[in-house]
Amino acid sequence: MALSENPRGLAEPARESLRVLGLYVRAQVLIAVILTVLYAVAFGLARVPFWPLIAVAGGLTSLIPRFGALVPLALVALANLLGDRNVMHLAIAFAAWVAIQIVEAFVITPRLLSKPLGLRPLPVFLALLAGSFLFGPIGFLLAVPVLAVAAVFWRYFRDQRSTG
Repeated sequence: MALSENPRGLAEPARESLRVLGLYVRAQVLIAVILTVLYAVAFGLARVPFWPLIAVAGGLTSLIPRFGALVPLALVALANLLGDRNVMHLAIAFAAWVAIQIVEAFVITPRLLSKPLGLRPLPVFLALLAGSFLFGPIGFLLAVPVLAVAAVFWRYFRDQRSTG
């Protein structure tokens, strides 16, 4: 059946695109929750003052590309400064922050965004890099949803071509 003969037209991929975008939002919220827990454990072990508040702020701001990851680091530095902690406490908290950023960038985000969106982790990672490099924070934010919607339409047109 040709595309012009399909009575539903592009309604199927449009509906599937909306479903995929909903899954993307859900995955982003899950990533924020996981980061909140990781920040809480790491900053609690590093004995950062106000670590529960910093963990929640870090999880919430993780939804903001690039800038969001720096918020918990700045808050940890400020809390250690105000809490009259030594440099060793700050170094431990910084090392924990770096480890969390690495795990989030290379494990959590690619895996949580790839499965529900029907994408593999490597294309998700490459889309994030390309979007960030080419279009900055907006590109980073939109890279995976654009890739997911493009994949939906790609599969739809590929299936239409093979059955037609």
